[in-house]
Amino acid sequence: MAILHSVLFKARPTATTEQTDAMMAAIAAFKAQLPDLIQSMYSGVDSGPQTKGFSYSFTMIFKNKADIDTYLASKEHRQFEKKVRHILMDAIVIDYEIPDAKL
Repeated sequence: MAILHSVLFKARPTATTEQTDAMMAAIAAFKAQLPDLIQSMYSGVDSGPQTKGFSYSFTMIFKNKADIDTYLASKEHRQFEKKVRHILMDAIVIDYEIPDAKL
């Protein structure tokens, strides 16, 4: 079964627009950096009032658990975490299986 990986970020109040824009650009680059792992990807900034501060989001679809494990251990993912850690207050991650037909 394919794995859907969704992440929500809450930025620190001190995070600048430049920093959050750079974070979103880095997220968008993952698909090109890891095309053999990431089947599809969506990202964006929420504009609604119901986010509880979790305004930045991305969702990736992987073919299987092995691919998401490889992504999480990749140098690209580790570099991203290191780059954005100081501007984030919190994150929520959810992974769940979806039928392969959704790919």
